[in-house]
Amino acid sequence: MPGKNIHQERELFHEYLRRNGLKKTRQKDMILEAFLGNEGHLSVEDIYALVKKKDRKVGIVTVFRTLKSLTACGIAREIGLGDGLTRFEHRYHHPLHHHIICTRCNKVIEFVSPELERVQQEIVLKYGFQQANPRIQVYGVCQECLEQRSTPERPKCDTGKVFARDALRMALSMRSRRLEFYRSAAARNLDPGGREVFAKVALEEEALALQLAAELEALQRREKGLDEAPAFLHFDEAELEKLIPSLQADTVAGELRLGAPRALELAMQLEERAAGFFRQYAEKFDETEGRQVLERFAEQQLRHHASIHDTAQAMKSASAS
Repeated sequence: MPGKNIHQERELFHEYLRRNGLKKTRQKDMILEAFLGNEGHLSVEDIYALVKKKDRKVGIVTVFRTLKSLTACGIAREIGLGDGLTRFEHRYHHPLHHHIICTRCNKVIEFVSPELERVQQEIVLKYGFQQANPRIQVYGVCQECLEQRSTPERPKCDTGKVFARDALRMALSMRSRRLEFYRSAAARNLDPGGREVFAKVALEEEALALQLAAELEALQRREKGLDEAPAFLHFDEAELEKLIPSLQADTVAGELRLGAPRALELAMQLEERAAGFFRQYAEKFDETEGRQVLERFAEQQLRHHASIHDTAQAMKSASAS
């Protein structure tokens, strides 16, 4: 976890202690650091064992009360995984998510899906309920246990970083669709002016895609084991496909003939659609690194839209003079 977040969380914890008339102690800070320094779903006993390595005088009651304080101030989230133990996971700048739990080996996979949450909310409202806990716990048996194989030991990754990785993958998926659209339109278009527009926009898209790929690669280099972590953000690929404009109306007798103005119009339409979709998608999540990725992608689309719009305006001015 980045040092910036640790500093923010320490300040948040200390402010909570001050507001509630509680003492700030070295032991409480040790418990905070032990919690922040370890990913996963940690029980009171887990944290107690970690802190005891540094200070044998720390009591388990102090650990329990401190974890409750971390939960109250928004740093931790309390969860149960069906085994009777109360566990704590990171909450601050981490997205609210669901769990798939193996009832044999206790492996836990975290995931989030805005589409699933939308359906869940619709059903809850249909029956007139006010939803108190939107989390879903799915219990079953993992593939390794079904095949009686040992579960491979994977590095525990920061959920916030996995979310950022998947947000970048989602943005790259959108980029690849757009790039394919522009390249295909350029190859098929029989109008030289329109073909040139699509080819130019395709080159710009390719450069932006390379930037995203470099950002993803850098993130995976910084975070050990991140590339092996299971998918966390599950998004509907079909929703991305819907953003791509249809060229059917511009195709006559199997031939595509799009002049430069119409090609620019379609390019602006695609950029605007993508920006709006990713901005709204980002709003489904709390403040996290993954949300920032989605928001940056939306802003990038708006800047590209503005650039294409300027080209279109310059073309209009030139033809009018």
